[in-house]
Amino acid sequence: MRKVPAVLLAVVAFMSMTSAGMASAQDPITLEVRQVDATDTGQVKVVFSYSGERENVGDLVVRQAGKVVDASEAVPLEDQQALGIVLLIDASGSMEENALIERVKEAARTFVAQKAVTDQISVVSFNSAVRVEQDFTADKDLLTSAIDKIALGPATVLYDGIVRSAELFGDRDLQRNVVVFSDGGDSGSIAKASEALGALEGSNAALFAIGVANPGFESLATIARETGGTSGVASDAGSVDSVFAGVQSTLRKQYVVDFAATDTRGVVPITLTIGSTQTSAEYVSGSLEAGSSGLRPQVVAAPGGPAFLRGQLGLTLGIGLAVIAGVLVIYALGNIFFSGDKSLTDVLLPYSENYVASADDGDADDDLGKQSSLVSTPVLQRAVDATGRLAQRRGVLTLVETRLEHANLPLRAPEALFFYGASLVIFGIGAVALVGVFGGLFMLVFLALAPVGVVSLLASRRRKAFNSQLPDTLQLLASTLRAGFSLMQGIEAVSQEVAEPMGRELRRVVTEARLGRPLEEALDAVAERTDSVDFGWATMAIRIQREVGGNLSELLVTVGETMTERERLRRDVNSLVAEGKMSAYVLGVLPFGLGFFIWISNPGYLSPLFEEKVGNIMLAAAFVWMLFGFFWMKKIIEIDI
Repeated sequence: MRKVPAVLLAVVAFMSMTSAGMASAQDPITLEVRQVDATDTGQVKVVFSYSGERENVGDLVVRQAGKVVDASEAVPLEDQQALGIVLLIDASGSMEENALIERVKEAARTFVAQKAVTDQISVVSFNSAVRVEQDFTADKDLLTSAIDKIALGPATVLYDGIVRSAELFGDRDLQRNVVVFSDGGDSGSIAKASEALGALEGSNAALFAIGVANPGFESLATIARETGGTSGVASDAGSVDSVFAGVQSTLRKQYVVDFAATDTRGVVPITLTIGSTQTSAEYVSGSLEAGSSGLRPQVVAAPGGPAFLRGQLGLTLGIGLAVIAGVLVIYALGNIFFSGDKSLTDVLLPYSENYVASADDGDADDDLGKQSSLVSTPVLQRAVDATGRLAQRRGVLTLVETRLEHANLPLRAPEALFFYGASLVIFGIGAVALVGVFGGLFMLVFLALAPVGVVSLLASRRRKAFNSQLPDTLQLLASTLRAGFSLMQGIEAVSQEVAEPMGRELRRVVTEARLGRPLEEALDAVAERTDSVDFGWATMAIRIQREVGGNLSELLVTVGETMTERERLRRDVNSLVAEGKMSAYVLGVLPFGLGFFIWISNPGYLSPLFEEKVGNIMLAAAFVWMLFGFFWMKKIIEIDI
């Protein structure tokens, strides 16, 4: 046997050492924190991966805020929690080239064969659609069969596949990992890369990306880094097995260590050190952080301005102001481009000397009437006129005019209807854009009922004020008749003495009587405008006395005393039912007030009521029953006298 020269042995030894050193440089030892569970500050659990030898993990040193803490011995993760792995495999047509799909299937079968007994694996494929070939199971035969069934197809919905894989974990108690192999970029997903990253972060899953070199792989590698996973490129079809094996080795080399937190305020930094390898992470006490982006939160400067304007209230005010600004812009443009061409000189022309009206001038009175109206442009005037004609055909115009008269609102009925409808359309669109279709319709109903309620409230207050003045007015009118005044003179004298609304209505009676309207008709019109049954009875008494004769002053005194007693009885009843009325008002307003407060303070809390179908049904049923109860209580406490 020939002896090997010593020099040759030295060269070989040197080359071996150099080769080992190069391998070490190419595969440095990595240490990375994958998850921090600080929900229990007395036992903060840290899951980390370490690519070095397992025996070195015993040298782990944990520091919290720079101080060494007394941590437990690190143990393999698989001893405490089962691994959950989704094998997400590209099944696009390009995988047929160089029999790449077969090498991937073979590597996946090897991956399944080498899994631990407790590992749960799911197989998902994607091309033009995402298919779950096998849900989570520990059965190797089922998983191998699912891998064999993968069929090729067109397109590559990579991001949709990642989103679906993240959803598969659900509420399973697994350490969540998605291993994806793709030979190309995404070409047809509904989801975007940011949505795929969000789905992984939302399910606390890490992505391990495997593929062949292609322009779209960098996006996949970025998602892997952000979620705490790794990425690796197979140089050719033959090296797919080794890349899969590297991922499995990484998953096997995960450990858990726990310690009692010594600092529970704000963001807490921790550092893990094994030998010369070190890594850092941050967590917030009471939270579960996973993935590299979640473990290293970025500090964002607080926005300026009042705090209440940065929430839902600010958004609501912004949309409201935008709607108002839009209406004003449209109104201004209408005034500029569609306004009439009459100048101030033309308007004042009828009042000049030697003015003779011509057919071209039109009706001067009509023009002056339009200037005093809420509508000053031809376009709006035509819209108001069309609204008035439609309301007249439907029989609504007279009803609206009556309600406006009862409330003493100086509005034309067509204009009131037009602006009421336009406001509902504008604010309805804004409400739908703000809170969705169902919430928008709910707010639209409220906005539609609010003006009607306000008009009814004003009319009720005016009627009560009018009726409370009526007994004293009749006594005063009887005194003027005893003093020798005629009925007409007495009404005129009393109209100058009593307060509103009685004084205004009596002055109108005097004006109408002077213009030729019978006094009884003018008084009946007052009863209709004020919706006062008591004044109708007084008018009936006056009409009967004028027909059959008698002492009108004594009659008015008797009617006044009767009304005084009725008013006293009415006030007694109101005091007795005041508590019931207040209860009805409080119970009617409380749901809206409480709901508005919750919506402002925590908008997401009420989201299921508006976004879920069951929530919509419950909200509608609650609203109907609330209205039923409110009107029931209202009818119970209403007593006609």
